[in-house]
Amino acid sequence: MEEELAKHLKQLADQFHGLAPVKCRELAFEYAERNNIPVPAEWTEKQCAGIEWFGRFLARRHLSVRTPEATSLGRATTAFNKTTVGEFFENLAVVMDRHTFPPHMIYNVDETVQKPRQVVIEKGKKQVGSITSAERGELVTVVCEVNAAGNAIPPMFVFPRVRFKDDFMIGAPPGAKGASTRTGWMNEDTWPEFLDHLIQHTQCTPDRPMLLILDNLKAHISLKAVEKAKSNSIVMLTLPPHTSHRMQPLDVYGPFKTLYNRALDGWMRSNPGKTVSIYQIAGLVNEAFLSAVTPRNITSGFKSTGIFPYNRDIFPEEAFAPSMVSDRPNPELQPTSTGPSTSDDPDGPLPADEPPAADDNPSTLHDPHGCASPADSDVPSRPGYVSS
Repeated sequence: MEEELAKHLKQLADQFHGLAPVKCRELAFEYAERNNIPVPAEWTEKQCAGIEWFGRFLARRHLSVRTPEATSLGRATTAFNKTTVGEFFENLAVVMDRHTFPPHMIYNVDETVQKPRQVVIEKGKKQVGSITSAERGELVTVVCEVNAAGNAIPPMFVFPRVRFKDDFMIGAPPGAKGASTRTGWMNEDTWPEFLDHLIQHTQCTPDRPMLLILDNLKAHISLKAVEKAKSNSIVMLTLPPHTSHRMQPLDVYGPFKTLYNRALDGWMRSNPGKTVSIYQIAGLVNEAFLSAVTPRNITSGFKSTGIFPYNRDIFPEEAFAPSMVSDRPNPELQPTSTGPSTSDDPDGPLPADEPPAADDNPSTLHDPHGCASPADSDVPSRPGYVSS
């Protein structure tokens, strides 16, 4: 009995639907009752297994009680599933076969901002604070880009100001680029500036195209960005929504953020009474960037996502367990009956759907994981591509 119960609890936890201790005890009692297993009178009185038994059960079955992390429904059950991941790897295989990208021309780009990290406090204290920047809500976006050979190009900074000042870039990594927007987020105007920065450092040409793997933010797949990418031989392949925590090389390791927070703590302890402003961000990022963005970390990120070396089976079956609760057949792929009416189908088969109208202006905005390619005439008609 215990083995089956433990297996069931582990499966529920893998699917992000783990049970609370009280519910586990109630389930144990119900299971024993249905299988006519004698239980102590206390169990029957309280309609659940005893606390002492539950503690021994956890020890015997190598289980523990932990507080789960909040996980969005999109990431847990609807996005990272075998079908979506499989489609991405199919698209990746097509562009890799057509262009035979060498590792130094396979790039991943990601944007990051920093937040206060957890601190150790007195047990029972309810409010936790951390000294942070001078103005609450201000952020600086840092755009990092690396390739599968283990190299990185200088990052780009987007500062929360209407007008950009050169003083913002004091202490920045050599060759880094700076820009500004009202919010500090990348937008449709600053993203083409980043592409120019990328083109300058990679020197991609029609004979030397580049694969750029990125998430599908609106700014990344705007018409202006797609046209600039195509005209400069950049093949853009976007990741499926809500999967970057598993599939983006720059998102699967945390040394950069850890070292940035360490540099931030060091600066604040060396400058007591002062607060960090956007004028110190570039210098702090430089300290973390040089230490974290190493060939070992970069190549490990590409390998652990199966992008390079290419490995579409990189994720084990248990990695897709959370999506099992929402698995259902795709109605578009189900066979439809075309035969005569039967007693089980008194109304006969449904009429065939009208063929979809041709899209005169296809766009990645309709695709979860698109690809803008410099050579569009031979692009296969499959989800995930943008054709002009």
